[in-house]
Amino acid sequence: MSIGLSKNQVCEITGGISVQDGARLNFERIEYDSREIRGGEMFIALKGAQSHGHDHIEMALSRGAALCLVEDEQIAKNSSHPDRMVVVRDTLQAFWTLAKWWRRELALPVLAVTGSVGKTTIKELAAALLLKWNKGAYSQKSHNNHVGVPYTICRISREHRWAVLEMGMNHAGEISNLTRLGEPDVALISLIAPAHIESFASIDGIVDAKFEILEGLKPGGSIILNHDDVRQVAKWNSIRGATNAQVRFFGSSEECDARISNVRAFGLEGIEFDLRLLGEDLPVTLRMLGKHNAYSAAAAALAVKALVPEITNDQIMAGLTDFKAPLMRLAMKHLKSGKRLIDDSYNANPASMGALLDIAADLKQENLRIGLLLGDMLELGAEAEQFHREVGEKAAALKPQFLIAVGPNSKYYVEAAEKQGVRAVDGVTPEAAAQLARKLDFDILLVKASRGIGLDRAVKIIFERDGA
Repeated sequence: MSIGLSKNQVCEITGGISVQDGARLNFERIEYDSREIRGGEMFIALKGAQSHGHDHIEMALSRGAALCLVEDEQIAKNSSHPDRMVVVRDTLQAFWTLAKWWRRELALPVLAVTGSVGKTTIKELAAALLLKWNKGAYSQKSHNNHVGVPYTICRISREHRWAVLEMGMNHAGEISNLTRLGEPDVALISLIAPAHIESFASIDGIVDAKFEILEGLKPGGSIILNHDDVRQVAKWNSIRGATNAQVRFFGSSEECDARISNVRAFGLEGIEFDLRLLGEDLPVTLRMLGKHNAYSAAAAALAVKALVPEITNDQIMAGLTDFKAPLMRLAMKHLKSGKRLIDDSYNANPASMGALLDIAADLKQENLRIGLLLGDMLELGAEAEQFHREVGEKAAALKPQFLIAVGPNSKYYVEAAEKQGVRAVDGVTPEAAAQLARKLDFDILLVKASRGIGLDRAVKIIFERDGA
């Protein structure tokens, strides 16, 4: 089971107080969303952007919460079950304290993954490979921030043999805190690109922020870097004398520990490539779109080898062969008419948008009619216009059947498309864009934007109306 403690232990670890004595109370599992309570958990009342978890204590109790961690003593005393309350000064800090205590109770290797592009895919791939070896735990959904990482740690059980943590950031210092909490044995940086750049003076600041992952790496642990990312290599060369981390590289050059070559795309069937992994040649077939995912597969394979040396290449090959893309990340959806939709609506930045358009170019070579539904890339600061213009020009050069744009900066997509004679329109809202796309002719519709634009809602509408 995942973390489980008594009320007295919770008080001891967090410095909390019990407002009323009662029967011996224990919990199993932690939840911060009252809707996820199934019975027996401890509900942590966190302060959110719109409301405080205090507002949901009674719901949590009615659903069977064994304990509640709260910040307000009066709320605890006035609850329907004051004996189930533990009061702390700061519930988020107490959550972190519990997660840190639990991490140190667990004797298992941990992989931490970060990067501007590809980190979620690599995390999912690494977990898929490790599951061929033994049971473990890994970050679900978008659990890669100050709430998601401690939540994932607290869901690790003593029976698990490995864990994979995804770590995201949008400002300096964030990954430093997360990696010190997770204490990984292996850390991996996928690709560094302009993302969340509005919080940094330059991309060099993003590089520094990503390399914070070394701060929590266990002594003598391994760092997995992208050798084709010149910024990563330069940063490593500047700090290598100040760390005892063991470096391993993935990429396309001969000196890489995981080297990819001869990458071939097969339309909607996926990709094939040759992988030389620690001296052994492996022919890989991956049911994922995009040649860039050869890098993700190589990174994941190298990372799991560093984390669990006893995993076999046969297990790695089986994991890669069976892998399917996670939700909203290049996920293929079939429509009744025989048309298809590629849902990559989870997130977007210039690098990942470029990768999607590379896929579109590959599909055009298969004589497929391409439609594009693209939205804004957020958090690009003063360079937003430039990046959107560049993406618009690349999209227009593909000569798609049409381009539907959503978001204030996506007007630059439309301008570029119109200059190239491509049919383009401002979709205004995700809902309106979905209805427009349904009326247009295409073989493949590619959908991508930053999550805040809401194109996942457009995908949902299209699939609800027209899904096979």
